[in-house]
Amino acid sequence: MADDRRKSPRFKCLLPAELVKSESSPNLVERVTVQDISNEGIKLVVKFAQLEKGSDMDLKLYVPEKSLLTFLTAEIAWSKYSNSKLEAGLRIKEIDRKIKEEILNWLFPKWLKEEKKGK
Repeated sequence: MADDRRKSPRFKCLLPAELVKSESSPNLVERVTVQDISNEGIKLVVKFAQLEKGSDMDLKLYVPEKSLLTFLTAEIAWSKYSNSKLEAGLRIKEIDRKIKEEILNWLFPKWLKEEKKGK
C-alpha cells in the first residue's frame, strides 16, 4: 500500500458539487462528484482534463440529505485518470467551519461502521 500522508481520515461519500471557478478555466461551470472528504481535503471526479496542480478552484458543495449548501476554495494537489475518469485531490483552503464540521459529523458514523466491517 502506498504511503498515506493524510493527517485525518477520509470519509467516503457521493456528494454533488459544481465547479464554479478555476484558475485554469475561469469561465467554466461543471458538475462534479465528491467521492471522499476529510478535515483537510476532498477527492473529486470530473469530466474535463484542464486541472493544473497548484491552481485554485471554487466549488459549490451540496449535501442533499442534510439540506446543506456551502462554497469552498481549494488547491489542486493531484489529478490522475482512473477507470476512464479524471480524479482530483484538493486541499481545502476556505470553507465555512460549522458546515464542514456538520458534514464530517454526519459522515463519521457511516465511516465507523465501514471500518468495523473491515476488521
